[in-house]
Amino acid sequence: MTLHPKQATEIILKSFATTPLLIADLPEAPHFPESDLAPPDDLTPLNFSQKLGHLYEDALAQIFVASKNYDLLERSLQIQKDIHTTIGELDFLLRNLDSNQVIHLECATKFYLAVGSDLPGPDARDNYFKKLTHLRQHQLQLTHSFQDLLPTKYRDEDIITKQLVHGCLFDHIEAETTATPEFSNPKCRRGKWLRQTEIPLHFPAGQEFQVIPKTLWPIPLKFLPKITLESWEPTQPLERCAMVRVPNKPIPYFIAPAEYPHYEGTL
Repeated sequence: MTLHPKQATEIILKSFATTPLLIADLPEAPHFPESDLAPPDDLTPLNFSQKLGHLYEDALAQIFVASKNYDLLERSLQIQKDIHTTIGELDFLLRNLDSNQVIHLECATKFYLAVGSDLPGPDARDNYFKKLTHLRQHQLQLTHSFQDLLPTKYRDEDIITKQLVHGCLFDHIEAETTATPEFSNPKCRRGKWLRQTEIPLHFPAGQEFQVIPKTLWPIPLKFLPKITLESWEPTQPLERCAMVRVPNKPIPYFIAPAEYPHYEGTL
């Protein structure tokens, strides 16, 4: 990838305010407004050697630290029943400086491939419905169910909960309809997926494929028009799903191993 960390950081920070969310409002928590995610004027290059979720939490933290509308109170705040028992962790606690409202914000970056009526992730052990259930029944309930375990200064606050889930849904290249799982954003990012063995059926011989590094998976292709990406040959062994850019195509593609979703690959 021909991309300096500072340039990649700038692209990521700028994308937050305009990239559509994967999940819309939930009964337990509305989505956090994308319009409040303006990039900071001064940025610090992100650490691209860490996991994708941590990378994007770092990016959001930069936005909140620089924000004129929010005060970042806590990040990765553990809720512990006792010294040996951790119940969960809050991604962010924010204070809206206009309303003085304290907000518990849960965030995630997820990708799912429509396989029949199911929606596994690139690592098929992940799943849209499993993630949604965990989000609704556990993560978004933490401040309501365990407010008495928060640091003392937050125990009497009227805390509301919001969620911010970015990502993309990938329909199979031969699908006649698009997957619209419950609570997904109708305007979320879309892509297509196919197994490596299906490439000759849908692309001409010699078709160029360019690998999108995992750190840039959440970025719409419109932010990457001049970025040089490594080429990928369809004859190369493929042990796990690879996201690729196809020249002159507006959407990303996932190329999956022949056995997907029944394979041993992990991300």
